[in-house]
Amino acid sequence: MGIGNAFNTALSGLNAFSSQIGYISDNLANTSTVGYKRVDANFQSYVTASSATYHSPGGVTVQPDYRNTLAGQVSSSSVATNFAISGGNGFAPVMTATSTTGGTASFSGSTQLYTRECDFSVDSNGYLVNGAGQYLMGLKETSAFSTPAGSTIPTTPSLGNLVGVRVDPSTYKSMPGTASTVIDYNGNFPATTTADATIPDTASQVTSQVQFYDSLGTVQTLQVVYQKTDSGSWNVVNASIPSDTAASVTLNGVTYTNGVADSDSGAQVTFDSNGALSGVVGGSSVVSPPDLGLDFTVSGLSDGSTGATAQTVSLDLGSTTSGTTQYSGSSLEVRSTSDTTGHAPGEFQSASIDKDGYVVFSYSNGLQAKPYRIPLVTFSDADKLDRVTGSTFSGNDTLAGAPVARWAGEGDAGSITPSSTEASNVDIADELTAMIVAQRAYSANGKVITTSDEMTQETLGLIH
Repeated sequence: MGIGNAFNTALSGLNAFSSQIGYISDNLANTSTVGYKRVDANFQSYVTASSATYHSPGGVTVQPDYRNTLAGQVSSSSVATNFAISGGNGFAPVMTATSTTGGTASFSGSTQLYTRECDFSVDSNGYLVNGAGQYLMGLKETSAFSTPAGSTIPTTPSLGNLVGVRVDPSTYKSMPGTASTVIDYNGNFPATTTADATIPDTASQVTSQVQFYDSLGTVQTLQVVYQKTDSGSWNVVNASIPSDTAASVTLNGVTYTNGVADSDSGAQVTFDSNGALSGVVGGSSVVSPPDLGLDFTVSGLSDGSTGATAQTVSLDLGSTTSGTTQYSGSSLEVRSTSDTTGHAPGEFQSASIDKDGYVVFSYSNGLQAKPYRIPLVTFSDADKLDRVTGSTFSGNDTLAGAPVARWAGEGDAGSITPSSTEASNVDIADELTAMIVAQRAYSANGKVITTSDEMTQETLGLIH
């Protein structure tokens, strides 16, 4: 090896270690950047010729060693639309808007990107955007308010139908009311009431009131009068909407005009000798066995609900082993009523992202909608992804492999930790240690150049 080779080798060392210092500076500058993935230095030696008796080194080169799959620490966040990806190699799909017209973002021509910078918040146009200005992409419901929430989103995720996640002011700001269909009713009919087969007989009657929602989401009250006609039999002799005399109630083919049945062949609820529910005449087509119920069709509502459509409300009285009973007592006891099918209208209050990747909209009526779900994207070698920023990447099918969409918790996608963020994976102590080593190595290579220069000067001095 000649002095000239020493110059070149040392110069390559200076270049390599100066590049490493650049990587270290980038890492340290992004210590607090959410989802940032550090870059390490991978040194490689070049040898031009080498044998048992001869060695001519070619120097060193350095290449970036991307640590995209090394997770950062997860910390909690007060922002409900922030989330962290934990325990896997998944990335959230994002895009950069190519234009925004009338508050609506366009992604036409934009490249699909992937990130762990999941500090998303709602921007002025309702979109979920992270700190880098990238838009969160997800799969959307085909129905604005599906039942149950999120049920129309495909069970198998894909990247072909992603849309920008948005709190849409025209679609999701208000949740419409829904008509009740089934009301769970648990009560006790008084066994000590005297039976009278002659209808009507007020001394043998008890009254029940049950609230329900009409098709406009307005609360209505259904009043039902039962008369004990035998030791274990109660006939429905009166059914009405007390606040709305124009409304009509029909049960089992019997119409109750102003609450009065047009015949005596109305529905009947029966109990056995032990006080357990034994049967219902005019049984419900909505309530599933072994439960028993009564169907009331309500139409013609006008008091505050003009335009409400006719609806059938099923009173689920329970089963023969659990539910409404006939035990001792002097009045009808209502133990509980529950309506999980109808609700009042609601106004949008907040958005959040849950552990399953659903974007959850909460409303003032206590209900939720799940109009979007966020898939996580994995690659066979995510460290080979093309880097757009320190926390955002574009695909590279040749090196990283094709992107695969998965739901959180599937395969190696990892899980979603709501209301959290993933910190940079930079270790300051490691970087400072590497910086000291790089600085010393850089100085040593500089010393080689100085020494080689002195040797060259010495050689030139031999000719005098």
